[in-house]
Amino acid sequence: MLVIGILLVLAGAGSTIFGIVQNNDLERQMESIFESGTANPGTVWIVVGAVALVVGIILLVVNFKKTKKD
Repeated sequence: MLVIGILLVLAGAGSTIFGIVQNNDLERQMESIFESGTANPGTVWIVVGAVALVVGIILLVVNFKKTKKD
């Protein structure tokens, strides 16, 4: 579970950075979503990256708590 958590965190960070680079600016991306309801091409990468980061961090925390108990 530790390895999967680490991989998800790394993949999530990379995906989020890639999405931001594709959109050139996170602030412009958010303005686009909230004002016109459309998203730039990197939005999917940002969302996937954020989800992967959260899941990876949760797995790491659970793993560390398990190893601390034992």
